[in-house]
Amino acid sequence: MAKLISGIVLLCCSMLLCAQQTTDNVAQDTVAQPESELTEGFELLKDLPTKNQIPLFDNRFRVDDNVKEITLLMFRRRGSASVVLVQPDGSKLYFNRAEKNNIRWHDASSYDLIEIKNPMPGPWQAVGRLLPGSRIMLLSDIKLHVDPLPDNLMVGETVKITARLTNGDEPINAREFRDVLALEVIFVSTNKAEYDNFGRGVVQVANFRDDGKGYDERARDGVFTGEFQLRYVAGEWTPKYMVRTPLYTREVEQAPVVLRPAPIVADIVASPALESETPGQEVELQPHQLVFRITDDSINASTLLLQGRVRYPNGEVGEFALNEPEITPKQLQLHNRGHGNYILEVQAFGTMLDGREFMLSLPEISFVVKRQVFEAPVLEELPQHIKDQIAAENAPPEPEFPWGLVIFANIFILGGGGLAIWMVLNDKKIVDLMFWRKKPASSTATTNKADTKAASTDKNKPDAQKNNDMDDILDLTLPDD
Repeated sequence: MAKLISGIVLLCCSMLLCAQQTTDNVAQDTVAQPESELTEGFELLKDLPTKNQIPLFDNRFRVDDNVKEITLLMFRRRGSASVVLVQPDGSKLYFNRAEKNNIRWHDASSYDLIEIKNPMPGPWQAVGRLLPGSRIMLLSDIKLHVDPLPDNLMVGETVKITARLTNGDEPINAREFRDVLALEVIFVSTNKAEYDNFGRGVVQVANFRDDGKGYDERARDGVFTGEFQLRYVAGEWTPKYMVRTPLYTREVEQAPVVLRPAPIVADIVASPALESETPGQEVELQPHQLVFRITDDSINASTLLLQGRVRYPNGEVGEFALNEPEITPKQLQLHNRGHGNYILEVQAFGTMLDGREFMLSLPEISFVVKRQVFEAPVLEELPQHIKDQIAAENAPPEPEFPWGLVIFANIFILGGGGLAIWMVLNDKKIVDLMFWRKKPASSTATTNKADTKAASTDKNKPDAQKNNDMDDILDLTLPDD
């Protein structure tokens, strides 16, 4: 009995020593691990809802038998291989075999997002380099909540929106999971013929992230906050909000809103750009007047404030502000910088009668001041030398000497004379120059007969010559007497 008791005591001591050693080793591994790796890795924050977290005991978790679909988000060390899931019956699920098992599996650098339909009930196990103290996040009830837009929207108005992505009515604020969560805002035209945006289709408005940058107020708070400007055609639009992840998409479509034209217009009274008739003499220019008028009764006119800048014709840029309260209508005097184009960019701030404050960018305002035109003096009052100069300028131009005709006439005369000399020297007639004409047949026959006669004459010439020669022989016989 004593031996048995002593054996139990020794066994307990050895177990305590082993547990202590294991705890020391885990602590050493945690300390040895770089702190940046822990902060950069996917790690579940402590304030996540407990009903959407499954604690890992030896990398094990349990799925109830009434679960029809689960989406697992498991955080692991950055750059490590994707996890392997061991089902309750001992079979394994791998990333590269997910499609064969009808599983949607997204493998990122530091987390796995897995969607399983009709999971096998019972104890599951995840095999992988999961972060110390990590927990499996079960995404079961993902919803997108967006605050409605105001009804009285205006073209050019800057609107702020707030959207929340929740899992089981609690915000999803996993530290690095925000990199794959983005809120997309689009406007879809209702295609009603009575509005100006008929046939405009879909307009991409903005894209926001819960990263604390840009217009987002705080990072990882599960709230998307942002601003966008309504620089679109007036009409009726349907706002749509979408959050996309590698495995699921959540959309919210709100009731159509009517975007009205800007309710503030500017009446312009431009002063002429006077110029001195005497060089070097300065002329006092009157400023241009702009009166801003409100065309919508739903705006509290006494709260309207205006500011902006103006670009003058000479390239200078000036700023102005009309922030005097209770002064209506707002009037602006612009410096007269001569003729040219004046361009104004104006922002308006005010409050609607229902208490909603707004910030509005008005359409670009521009006007042109033309150059001053002087009346021409009467001709009789001009000095004589100016009259002579004007008469000389208005006189018809003198005809130019026909050099071409003279040159052509000379060439014709020289050519004709040379041809005549050539015909005389070569005993040619004008008819001989008409090479395109054929000779008559009668003349040809006559010519041939003449040639034949000449030829026959030539043939008889030897005999005649012979006879002549015989006649030339002297008769030397004496008469009988």
